[in-house]
This record gives sequence, structure tokens and C-alpha cells, in this order.
Amino acid sequence: MSKHFLSVSIILLSIAIIFLAFQLGKSNNLTLELKDLIHTVEVRENELLTAIEVAAYLSMDVEQFNKLIKNQNFERASYTSFDTYKFIPCIQLNGERYFTKKQVVKL
Repeated sequence: MSKHFLSVSIILLSIAIIFLAFQLGKSNNLTLELKDLIHTVEVRENELLTAIEVAAYLSMDVEQFNKLIKNQNFERASYTSFDTYKFIPCIQLNGERYFTKKQVVKL
């Protein structure tokens, strides 16, 4: 009886070790996927910049930057079509202007 008990214990222990190794391997992959997801979210958070952030990025005063945008909007209104990169593109949400970092870098 003790011989069977020992062999059954060894088999159960080896199954438990294999199961644990499998679970640890899965958790490592999950951790890597979570890190990639967190990195992606961090990168995407900074894709839209406010006027204050763009002015700081361009080393300008916020008032100067707002005047630049106002002058560009006034000039743009007189055109029916224009070159894409002639003006700084922006979107306006809830009264706040947002600029894409990709477009600002091209300036």
C-alpha cells in the first residue's frame, strides 16, 4: 500500500508542477501583453495637444500662438481651396482647440 501511495504522490506532484509551469508561462505572456497595451495607451494620450502645449513645443508665447491661429483662420476663410500644410490644422471640441502632434512636428 505504501508503494502505491508513494507512486501516486509522485505522479500528482509532477502533474501539479507541470500545471504550475503552464500557468506561470501564461501569466508571463499576459504581463507582456498588458505592458504593450499600457505603452500603447501612453503613446496615444499625447497625440492631441492643446494650444498651450503646442505653443510650449514651438517655444512661443501662448498669446502669439493664438494670434497666429486667429490670423490663419481669417486668411483661410477667404480661400475656397488651399494647400494642406499652409495652415496649422486643428479641431475644436467644447470650445478648446486641439492639434495633432503629427501635424505640429511637420511645422
